[in-house]
Amino acid sequence: MNRRDVLSEIRNLKLPAGEYIVVGGAALAARGIRDTDDIDIVVTQSLFAELERAGWALKIRPNGKPGLHRGRVEAYLDVNCGDFERSTPWLLAHAELVDEIPVIDLETLARFKAGYGREKDVQDLRLIAKHLLMKDAAGEGAA
Repeated sequence: MNRRDVLSEIRNLKLPAGEYIVVGGAALAARGIRDTDDIDIVVTQSLFAELERAGWALKIRPNGKPGLHRGRVEAYLDVNCGDFERSTPWLLAHAELVDEIPVIDLETLARFKAGYGREKDVQDLRLIAKHLLMKDAAGEGAA
């Protein structure tokens, strides 16, 4: 999925404002940095329960934490790993809007990806660094 696909898919979910944030590779796709195969979102407890009642399928993550999925969208209560943690309210409060969609800021995403340490995360860290350097060189700041 490219930038347009990700933003369209999120809009079509009609999720309540202030209760979700786009994370992971979809946060990169939303900015046009790279394409993604799925969309990961972190949601509030109440939205998680609402999605569960709406029939989203339960998925247990490798770390044993619950998630929900429907189609190419996966919903989690957090993305914490290793030594770096941020609460869902913190993530929501620090979200950046990309075409009015709340998306995790790149510095925080990079901290999470560094903690995951998978090969795809290492590649994403390179893409994030390159994107931030280009933004700084253009005088636009991080976004």
